[in-house]
Amino acid sequence: MMNNEATIKFLDKESHSFSNVGETMQQLGMNKFPYATKLSFVPLINYWKERLESPHIDEKIIAQEVVSRLKNLSKFEKTIEDISLVKENNNFVELLLSSFFSSVQRERNLGGAHQPFVMTPFYKTPAMWNLLKSGKLNICFDVEKKIAKTLGIISACSFILNRHYGQNIDVDVSFIYSIEIKGSAQVRYYRVDEINDFVEVVPLKPLRKISQNQINQMLSNIYNEKLWLELLPPDHFEFQGLVMNQLFDVTEKEILSRIKYKLLQKDAIIKPQNILALEKDLKTYFNIPKLKMGITAIDYPAGFTVAHKYKIRHDFLAKKHDSLINEKNKGSIYEKVCKWNEILIIEDLTKYEDHTSLPKDLLQEGFKSIIISPLVNEDNHVIGLLEIGAPNPFQLTSFEEIKLKAVIPLFCMSLLRSREEVDNKIEAILREEYTAMHPSVEWKFVEGAFKIMEQREIDPDYSEVDDISFKEVYPLYGQADIVGSSNQRNQSIQTDLLINLDYVKVLLKNVQKNIQFPLLDYKLLQIEKNIKSIQTGISSDDESRMIEFLEKEIHPVLKSAKNRHPDVRTRINSYFNKLDPTLGFVYQDRKLYENSVAKINETISLCLQESEKRAQKMIPHYFSEYKTDGVEYDIYVGQSLLEKGKFNTLHLQNLRLWQLITMIEITRKVEALKSELAVPLSTAQLIFVYGNALTIRFRMDEKRFDVDGAYNVRYEIIKKRIDKAIIENTGERLTVKGKIAIVYTSEKDKIEYLEYLNYLKEKKYITDDIEDLALAKMQGVEGLKALRVTVVVDF
Repeated sequence: MMNNEATIKFLDKESHSFSNVGETMQQLGMNKFPYATKLSFVPLINYWKERLESPHIDEKIIAQEVVSRLKNLSKFEKTIEDISLVKENNNFVELLLSSFFSSVQRERNLGGAHQPFVMTPFYKTPAMWNLLKSGKLNICFDVEKKIAKTLGIISACSFILNRHYGQNIDVDVSFIYSIEIKGSAQVRYYRVDEINDFVEVVPLKPLRKISQNQINQMLSNIYNEKLWLELLPPDHFEFQGLVMNQLFDVTEKEILSRIKYKLLQKDAIIKPQNILALEKDLKTYFNIPKLKMGITAIDYPAGFTVAHKYKIRHDFLAKKHDSLINEKNKGSIYEKVCKWNEILIIEDLTKYEDHTSLPKDLLQEGFKSIIISPLVNEDNHVIGLLEIGAPNPFQLTSFEEIKLKAVIPLFCMSLLRSREEVDNKIEAILREEYTAMHPSVEWKFVEGAFKIMEQREIDPDYSEVDDISFKEVYPLYGQADIVGSSNQRNQSIQTDLLINLDYVKVLLKNVQKNIQFPLLDYKLLQIEKNIKSIQTGISSDDESRMIEFLEKEIHPVLKSAKNRHPDVRTRINSYFNKLDPTLGFVYQDRKLYENSVAKINETISLCLQESEKRAQKMIPHYFSEYKTDGVEYDIYVGQSLLEKGKFNTLHLQNLRLWQLITMIEITRKVEALKSELAVPLSTAQLIFVYGNALTIRFRMDEKRFDVDGAYNVRYEIIKKRIDKAIIENTGERLTVKGKIAIVYTSEKDKIEYLEYLNYLKEKKYITDDIEDLALAKMQGVEGLKALRVTVVVDF
C-alpha cells in the first residue's frame, strides 16, 4: 500500500474549565473511548533491553538495573490489570522513566505518564503532584468542543493506520492548558508535549483490507466518527503501552497571542468589557495582580485633529478631565509623552510634581507608579496613549517598559483599526445618506454622520437625517463651453455612418459576384436609400436607427454568407475588422471628436483644480464642477461654510477676481491646445455674477446642493439659460470663442467688474475693447446685461 503523508491539526477555539483531569475527560466526551486500552510497560522495557549494549555509560547502567530487577518483577513484562502493582513498585517505575524524567526535572517540571487514551496519570512528577494535591486547581483546555470529542478517536485511528496500513499521518494533539489557582488572579499557560513511542496497536482480529481511496475519504472527513469507526472497528484493535507528557510554561507567549487575538476583534478597545479583559491579560503578563490599564484616542499635534470623536476614552482620568491634552494641561506628563513621542516612566508618583493637577489626580485614583506610552500611526503621528498603573511605588520600572514595548505595536494596530472603523462608519453614512462632498463642507456632513452613527448604536433602525444647509452664501458660476459642439458632433456622426454604409455597399457588391443570394440585392437597395438620406443631413434619431439597421438587418446576412461560403469569408472578415470591437460599427470621426472634447475637458478641469487649490487658501469655499461639452462649475462662499475663521466681503472680491484670471488661463490653455487636437475646437467662457446672498441646501433625493427657497430659485433659472443668451436686436450669441462674457443683474456688480477688467487690461490679460451689452428676453428671464472681453492669447 502506498505511503500517504498527512497532517491533522486541531485549532484552538473555545475554553472549557474543569477542576481535575477526570472531570475534563468526562466533559469533553473522551472517557467513553471505543477501543480497548491497557497499561503496559513492555514497549519501555524492550527499549531498555536494547540499551544494554549502549555506548553511553548512564544508559547502560540503567538498562542493567532494569533487567536485574525484572527477575523479581516479571509481572511488568505483560499488560497491567491491577494499577496497585504500579503503586507498590513505585521505585521501579521511576527507574523505567528515569531517562524521561530526570531527578532535576522531577522537582521542577510538570509532567506525568498515563495509559494510552486514559488521561488519568499513574505517575506524576513531584512538581505536578504538589500542584494537583492542592485541590485548588482549575484546568482550561483551549480547544473547539467538537474537535475535542473526536480527538481521541481520530488519534487512535491514525495510530492504527500508521502502524498497520503504511500511512504517515501526523496528528497534532497538543493543547494549551491554562492553570489558575483559586483565590489568585494569576493564570499560567502550558503547552503539553507527549511521547507516545511506547504505544503498540495489537490486532484482535485479522486486518481488514482498506483501499487508499477509503483512507483519503477518512482524512477528508475528520469529524465523521462513524466513517472512521466503520473502517477501523473498535473490537478489532487494542492499545497497549504508556504515554509520557511534560508541560512547558508558555505564559508570556500565550498571553501575547491572546492579547493580539483580542485586539483584532471588533470594538476591541471601545467596549468597557473588552478593556477589562485586556487588563486581566496584562496583569498576568506583568505579574502584577492589581495592575490597571488605560487607553485613549487623541490627535497630536492639534493640526491633525479630526472633525469627530473616536469614542475611545478609557484613560485613568477620563471622569475628571474632558481632555488630557488641552491648554489647562499644557506641559503635563501626557503632553510630554506626545511632544517627545517617547515612553514616560514615573516609578514613584508621590515624588513627582508639575504645575498641573494631573499627578495629584492620578494619586487620588490609587496610582503610585505609572508608565505612559504614545500610540502612533504609520506616519509616526500620535493617535492615542496607553497607560499601565500600579498601586505601589517602583512596581513599574524600566524592566516593565521592556515588556510593554512588545505589546505597544498591537495596541497601535488596534487603535488605528478602531479609528478606521469609526471613520468607515461615518464614511458609509456619508455615502448612504449624503454623497461624496467637497472637503470645505465635509466637517458639516461629518457632524451629521457622527450623530446618526451614535443613534444607530442605540437603535439600528434609526433613519432620521438632519438637513444640511448653509445660509447667507454668495454664488459664483462659470462655464467654458465648446463652441459649435452640437454641429461638430453631428458632422462626425454623419461621416462615420456614411463610411460604414459605403463599406457595406462595396462589400455586398463583391459578395454578389461570388454567390447567388437574392436577398443581397434587396439589402443593397436599402443601403443606397439610407446613404442618400444621411447625405442630406441627420436628425436626432438617425444614429440609433442606422446602427439598429446594420446590426439587425445587414450583419446577420454577412455572417450567414461567411459561414456558408468560404470564398467570401476573407472580404467579410476584413469588413468586421474595420468596425469598433466594442460598439460594432465604424467609430472614426466620432472618436476623433470625442477624444478632442475629452482632452479639452481634461485641460480645463486640471486648470480649474490647480487654481482652486490656491483659492481655497484664500478662504475655504464650496466648489463643484460638471463636465459636458466643456466644463461648468459652482462656487459658494460665506460665513456659514466656515468651520472656523471669519468671512468678509474682501474674500468675495478676491474670489471674483481670481475667477476672472482663472477663466483667462483656461482660454489661453485651450487655444494653445488646438495644435494637438485631431478636431480643432475652441471654447467660449461665461461668468454669471449674482450679488445677493443665497441659502443652499443638500437635496437628499438628488445627493447634491441646490439653492433653497422660492426667491433664490431665480438664480438657478438664470444660470441654466444664459449660455443660449442672444444680444438684444442682433441675433448674435453672447458666448463667442476666445472671449469671456460676464452676465450681471445690477449696476453695482457692473461697476465692481469694470474695475477688475481695467486692472486686467493694464496687465495685458485682455484687449482694450470692453463691450457693454443688453441681452434679449429669454423665457422667464429679462433685463439681463453683460460685459464681454477678448482674451489676449499671444503672451
